[in-house]
Amino acid sequence: MGDGPRTVLLLHGLFGTPEHWRVVMESMAPRYRVLAPQLPVDPQPGRRQRGVRKISDLSKMIVNLVEERDLGPLVICGNSLGGLVALDICITRPDFAKGLVLAGSAGLFEKSPMRGLNSRPSREYIRSTVTEILHKDDLVTEELIDEWHRAVSDRDYARFLLRVSRATRDRSVEHELDSLELPTLIIWGANDEITPPSTAQEFHRRIPNAQLEFIEECGHAPSLEQPEEFARLLENFLPACFAE
Repeated sequence: MGDGPRTVLLLHGLFGTPEHWRVVMESMAPRYRVLAPQLPVDPQPGRRQRGVRKISDLSKMIVNLVEERDLGPLVICGNSLGGLVALDICITRPDFAKGLVLAGSAGLFEKSPMRGLNSRPSREYIRSTVTEILHKDDLVTEELIDEWHRAVSDRDYARFLLRVSRATRDRSVEHELDSLELPTLIIWGANDEITPPSTAQEFHRRIPNAQLEFIEECGHAPSLEQPEEFARLLENFLPACFAE
């Protein structure tokens, strides 16, 4: 959405989709070009055969997308798995982005939503997982539970998700965060049970000059659960990133 010389790139999490950024994108589109690509972790056929084995696989895909489209100066923002991809890019490519935004990011500590997954997951297991991720009960719909249940009941896809979950666990950025020199904003759900507030505070402690903002009544997906407040915090942060 939007156009112009300043780009904001939004990366979703393991169970997320670009659609989860829609309200944030609509808010920002009058002032920025905003992109939310689909990471190749969705339940399309063949993901297990062709898919991700390490986080750098995803990072390279995003870098290639940006370079192929010649997107110019950009700020990269990631939720959960997307946050880890954003971190991996900014650590390995210090010149890639003008700013970094982390929301419920993996990379230090994350309670895997895939723990306890077996070959015949029940709807009750899915409901429990979803309610850990989303703090707001009205977002935990029967349609969402059905959709997730269908996805993880596909054994090939479930094995693929476990592989991505292991890759996420294996990519720790703990000892690399102090190398980040770009403006960084940490936006975190105050009720996040997957990456609890203490994780946000640890990112804040380790990333030089980072800003930390908590959103109340919000879990692991702030751009979906509290999109207006997320957009407000993001837009307050962006001008300093793009300042000449």
